[in-house]
Amino acid sequence: LLSLRALAPRGALFARAKPFAARAVGQKCSVAHRRARGGVARANVFDALEQRLAAAAERDDARRSERAYLDWPPEDERTVFRATSAVNGDVRIAAFGPFRSLRFNDVEQGLSYVVDEDGDARGVRADDGALPYEYLRVMTAVSIGLSSWRGVDLVREGGRLLYIGLGAGAAPAFAQRKFPMCDVCVVEIDPMIIDIVREHHGLDMDVVRAFSDDDSRGDGRLRVVLADCATMMRTCAPKSLDVIFMDAFDGDGEIPAHLIEDNFLRACAEALTDGGSLVLNMFNGVRGSPARDAVATFARTLARVIGPVCSFPVMESPVNVVLSATKRKQGERDRPSREEIARAAALVGEQSGFEWSPKRLVEGAFWVEVDDKKGGDMKEVIAGAPGILGKFRGRNGTIMPREFLVTLDDE
Repeated sequence: LLSLRALAPRGALFARAKPFAARAVGQKCSVAHRRARGGVARANVFDALEQRLAAAAERDDARRSERAYLDWPPEDERTVFRATSAVNGDVRIAAFGPFRSLRFNDVEQGLSYVVDEDGDARGVRADDGALPYEYLRVMTAVSIGLSSWRGVDLVREGGRLLYIGLGAGAAPAFAQRKFPMCDVCVVEIDPMIIDIVREHHGLDMDVVRAFSDDDSRGDGRLRVVLADCATMMRTCAPKSLDVIFMDAFDGDGEIPAHLIEDNFLRACAEALTDGGSLVLNMFNGVRGSPARDAVATFARTLARVIGPVCSFPVMESPVNVVLSATKRKQGERDRPSREEIARAAALVGEQSGFEWSPKRLVEGAFWVEVDDKKGGDMKEVIAGAPGILGKFRGRNGTIMPREFLVTLDDE
């Protein structure tokens, strides 16, 4: 069994990393992150992770953070829903106190923070001001930084944001809460996920038949379209979306193949406004691993089909990496410097009352350069002049440190 999370099926950092680890590593590897596991010592990697998440929790919204979720003891886990989906296989929701973890075939696909309104396990309401996953915070910080840098006022004028994949609904709900002037829409292929996120994650949303070209900014309602996103993207009006978020994985923890093909990405490029961005999460890997090669391959495709690519390390969860691809706008620079995107993200965060620092999460931005003469090698260079903001963040690029792969003896 090859897994970064085989011994602990809880938490984004490990459960979501499980599928890529099997592809990336040729020996038995795991993270023994659960404290209560007979005969297995805690891996050094968890000590490193714990320190990173502890530092982040001290800074930002500790009570509703990923670190707070990971601190819940395994024996407190409760299954509040389980069924078989025709789309995603075994679907389960595990509760750890106020945290609700959505899993497909024991691969974690989403995490939300809920408020118990009735004093028992029934009748919960999603806390739409919470965004526990660190990588989702990075994706959000990237999107607001890039949008603000190019002059889109998400706070006062709004914009149009599309999320591919509902998950537990935390990210789109957070966006709708913080940016009520925005038109926020989600496309989700599995009707079961929509139903259980509404009932067991307590998310209030409108299910609509299609993504309307009518501008719905300012009504404060989160919309979900039940559809295949590849089909829906072909129906979007040209230049109608400011940001597209892609955090979509199937029941095996893989990005569906049709979402990384040129045809789908061209449809995304067509739907984006000039200067708009596709922001996505990928599994990361160590240098030379298949997972890391997949990041480079997809970055190359994004640059070719959509436009200039930036990469962002998820410092407290380096098994994830966030990429952005921006559609070129005539007469404007392609990409901001670290200082520019951090300043823009900080301004929006302050205006919208973020409980955590978006500035900190984008300080390690890189420009991705692809050299087709060298087989499409991916090179990351500091965004802007060397020696500026965040020069020590991700100084080896966004490559996952090898300390996060730990070999354990067979049990």
